[in-house]
Amino acid sequence: MAYSHKVVSGIDIVEIRESMDLYSIPELKKFCKNLTHKEGAKILLVLEKVHFMDSSGLGMLTNLFFECQQKAIPLKLSNLSVEAKRLFVLTKLEQNFQIYETEEDAIKAFG
Repeated sequence: MAYSHKVVSGIDIVEIRESMDLYSIPELKKFCKNLTHKEGAKILLVLEKVHFMDSSGLGMLTNLFFECQQKAIPLKLSNLSVEAKRLFVLTKLEQNFQIYETEEDAIKAFG
């Protein structure tokens, strides 16, 4: 499994590890989609250990972003790896997502 899950203060925190590519995305996508069906869902994705991300990873994050927006579910990202940061800046996605330097900062931002 290329991710782990924990709940802190009612926030579903998903730490994604290794890569976000065509092979790893289907399981992660299904898991995150299930989180959006929870009543009062709040989702934080921690990307500190992502060492590779391709268009499948970006597509999954973008789809999750829009689904969360439609359902008024707060979605935040934290601890972006160098690779993830580079892609977010390159694609200008950093302007759409709420991105925090640390997991603690993101948790506080949920309020």
